[in-house]
Order: sequence, then C-alpha cells, then structure tokens
Amino acid sequence: MKLINIINNHTTEGATPQFYLKADTALLRNNDAFYIPDGVGRVVASPHIVLKVSRLAKCIGERFAPRCIDGIMGGVTFTAADKLDAARRKGLPWDEAVGFDHSSALSLDTLARDAMLQGATFYINGEERARLSIGDMRFTPDSVVAHLSECMTLRIGDLIFLGSPAEFDVKAGDNYRLTIGDHTLLNFDIK
Repeated sequence: MKLINIINNHTTEGATPQFYLKADTALLRNNDAFYIPDGVGRVVASPHIVLKVSRLAKCIGERFAPRCIDGIMGGVTFTAADKLDAARRKGLPWDEAVGFDHSSALSLDTLARDAMLQGATFYINGEERARLSIGDMRFTPDSVVAHLSECMTLRIGDLIFLGSPAEFDVKAGDNYRLTIGDHTLLNFDIK
C-alpha cells in the first residue's frame, strides 16, 4: 500500500499535481493518540480528504478515474517542520521530516465517493479551524488520479491524501476531530 500526499493542491506551484510518498508504517489508525516524537522540533498537522483506490489503475484517462475510487476517508498528516525546512534548504529528501512512523492519521470509516462533495471540517479542541472543499482545490480528484496513474501504477488499497489548505502547530493535550457531513471520521488526542 502506498500513501501518496499531494502538496500543491492549494498553492500556485507547478502545472500538475506534485506529491511525495510515505511507507505504510506512517499510518496511525483506530483513532489512536498521536505522540509527538522526541527531538524533532516543531511539528505541524494538516487535515485531508483521502481517496481510497479500489481498482488497479495504470495510465488511465481522467474520464475513467471515477471508476478507480469508490470511497473516501479522513486524514491528518504530521510534519516535522524544522526538519523539513532544513531538508529544503540543503536540497535533501523529505523522508525524515514527513514519513516517520504514525505521521498519517487515517479514519476507520470509509464513506461513498460522493460524500467528498460535502467537504470536510477540521476541529481542534472543539473549535472549527479549517474547511476542506473539493471546489477549492486546484486539481480535481479525477485529474489527480489520472496524473498519478501516469507516474506509477495505483493499486487497490493505495491512499491519496488530496492536500490541505492549512497547517497547525501540534501541542500536547489537544484533541483533533475531522468530520464529513454528519460523520465524525477522526477523533483523537495529541500526547
């Protein structure tokens, strides 16, 4: 299983979706608490709508992309911001900053593909902090799937984190919740 993170869906950088990959050990499941890793400096969180690949896809056209995604999930990615800044300055890979264990919280439930049209709402300690809308993204989910399928074969179970409009400093004691419509997909604590 691949975890694919789109990084320019809410910026003006690049003419096509840009992305990085994470190992499946980055998954944080079951609404388990996220433990801030020691010695990494500042950590930020970004909420996402996540596409779940349901069919093998290789070099597919955008019009066929809806056939490859039958469900969506909620997600929050964690980034060691200080390490990422240092890696960018030195032109080094981002893996250590973005791909550490449990750096991608993923909801238990999967909703129907059409649920993404409702958008998602992200809360910290019960306060609404971000709204995620497909309409605000530069690249539609179908164009993202089509582009990725040209770069690599997408397999059943792969997860595509569509990008986030905002990032938030992670603090121990906070509670994160992400909803789509009336469904609470994530509800977990920071420790």
